[in-house]
Amino acid sequence: MDNGRISARYAKALYEYAAERKKEETIYEEMKFISNVFSLTPGLAKALDNPRISSEKKKELIITAAGTGISAELRRFIDMVVERKREAYFQFISLMYQTVYRKENRIIIGKLTTVKPIDSQQEQRMKAIVAEKTQGEVDFVSNVDPGLIGGFVLQVGTYQLDASVSNRLKMIKNALLQVR
Repeated sequence: MDNGRISARYAKALYEYAAERKKEETIYEEMKFISNVFSLTPGLAKALDNPRISSEKKKELIITAAGTGISAELRRFIDMVVERKREAYFQFISLMYQTVYRKENRIIIGKLTTVKPIDSQQEQRMKAIVAEKTQGEVDFVSNVDPGLIGGFVLQVGTYQLDASVSNRLKMIKNALLQVR
């Protein structure tokens, strides 16, 4: 079996288990935290895949990665994953759980890039506009890129709206080069 199928099965099972207990949002937040820890700590995935490290130590590593005060449901899930020797897939399970949760709850991930950080009011207005168009909830990841000079770039799924000054300048340059 491949990594993706195993991760998808475990993530879907966790989502169903969490939904029965009305804890799917709690576990969603915990899995976002865990996947962030994995991305910031590359050695964690290697440690979970290391056969020399005991199952108990691997369980401790995952629980530590989940942060303080994790839910009983997630703790039970971690026990089951380690018991079945699937801990090496935990990073992918956490990512896949987020995908399952977003799909079930119609949450769209958007990426907003601006020249300088925007305030929460501006972000909420942008979220409302996108939510109205997509008929779903929007979760933004905000980035700052001074290279845009001004304006913004909004990516939602495969859609991209580039309203940056740097893009406009590039379009003007290309138009002028074609005139020659």
